[in-house]
Amino acid sequence: MKVTWLHVSDFHIRGGDPYDRDVVLKALVSSVKEFREHGRAPDLVLATGDMAYSGKADEYELATKFFDALLDAARLKRRCLFVIPGNHDVDQDLSVGLARTLGSREEADAYFNPAIPKIHLTQKQGAFLRWYNGYFAGIRALPEDSTCGPVEAIDVRGVKIGILPLNSALFCQDDYDHGKLWIGRRCLGAAIDELRKLAAHVNVALVHHPLDWLHDVERPNIRAELQAAVDLVLRGHLHETDIEAVASASGRVLHCAAGAAYDTRRWPNRAAYATIEGGRLTLFPIRYEDQPREVWTVDPSLFPREDNYEKSFPIPRLAEAGAEPRAVPPPRPPERAPAPRFHSNIPSRRNLPFVGREGLLDEILKALGEPSREGVLVLHGLPGVGKSELAREFARRQGARYLAGTFFVDAAPGAAMVELARIGRNFLSLDYPPDLPLQDQGLQALLTLGASPALLTRLPRPSAQFRRLGGVRAENSFVFFGSIAVGKNSD
Repeated sequence: MKVTWLHVSDFHIRGGDPYDRDVVLKALVSSVKEFREHGRAPDLVLATGDMAYSGKADEYELATKFFDALLDAARLKRRCLFVIPGNHDVDQDLSVGLARTLGSREEADAYFNPAIPKIHLTQKQGAFLRWYNGYFAGIRALPEDSTCGPVEAIDVRGVKIGILPLNSALFCQDDYDHGKLWIGRRCLGAAIDELRKLAAHVNVALVHHPLDWLHDVERPNIRAELQAAVDLVLRGHLHETDIEAVASASGRVLHCAAGAAYDTRRWPNRAAYATIEGGRLTLFPIRYEDQPREVWTVDPSLFPREDNYEKSFPIPRLAEAGAEPRAVPPPRPPERAPAPRFHSNIPSRRNLPFVGREGLLDEILKALGEPSREGVLVLHGLPGVGKSELAREFARRQGARYLAGTFFVDAAPGAAMVELARIGRNFLSLDYPPDLPLQDQGLQALLTLGASPALLTRLPRPSAQFRRLGGVRAENSFVFFGSIAVGKNSD
């Protein structure tokens, strides 16, 4: 399985005349939608700082509108967006009386004690903190006692991605921040312990500044801790797209910089798509072009000699794990031949015509939307008007959109699990143990279908759970489940 994310950074959103910024960022939103429609759909959006320009509350109101539009273009929910602060998310007007930096390891150990309030965070970054906790309410909250977190793992089609957010901007003050910044070994150590407990397949750290901007006292330790615990470090700040592999005795890690998404139209505006597949990271850089029309397109300057201007890099830990010798497995019975790529139990129309329902088929397609997005659609009407055949015809025409297949499931009492078990055995090549209960066979088939986009159609029968569906009588309705959601109650 592969995972794709869009890495964006440095938006510098502020008040005043929005025209110049809107031209660039609206073009980004439109282009993300076009990339998605042409097969480059991100599973995550990772934003590495400088959402605002001066850390003011009104700037984050504008950021909300931008992120909502970006997520809508990518067809993602807020839980798939991860944001960290940068130096422009610090309100320098509120730094009076606060320490400019720390001078020793002892001072750092005392300051980063979780029991001591982090006034640099709650005051200088207070607007960002309040915006973050409001925007992601019910999803995650920014810790007020640490520069690290919230640590989280997100599952993308069976691939678990560990996310380690780092706040390197706590001690940002002016244009002379280099060598004065702190993350806090005490904070990072606790966060990495949490990250390791998640046992993710790939661990990604998000930080705004390059690590060489950290104070001399802690820089080597922070670098070593990250190299031992994460596979990739994503950052921003320097306004240019870049990638490098860094190795030391502690480990090897890829460092990826996204460039600036908006730094006026006088300077290059950049971002990057990244895809993990087969133990490798493939980077596809994009940039804003102002002429002859406003668009974000491939950036050929980073990898000018590579096919499609994208380049693949081995992820060290995954590459090394794949190269390790493995014990010879014990012999096992011959496996069944793999099932064909496209699966369906919906019969062909043969040469029989299907006419007069093109408008309804278009409405179904529009309502269900992208196959990667979960959806439920109810067709209802009087008995005999053709709901079932309309559903089957949609599945016939749109089957190629659903990689896991299109299936009709009879939902008569007691029949659904029988149907799912039969689909698993006959179409998905599932080999059930002889003593596996029928309920578990059906659930196993459902889990297999949920690994890729699938289309299920079911005809509900009168029962307590189907008395009414969206205000229509259940016995006169036909239900589509597009891109089924495993683990949720689809009733």
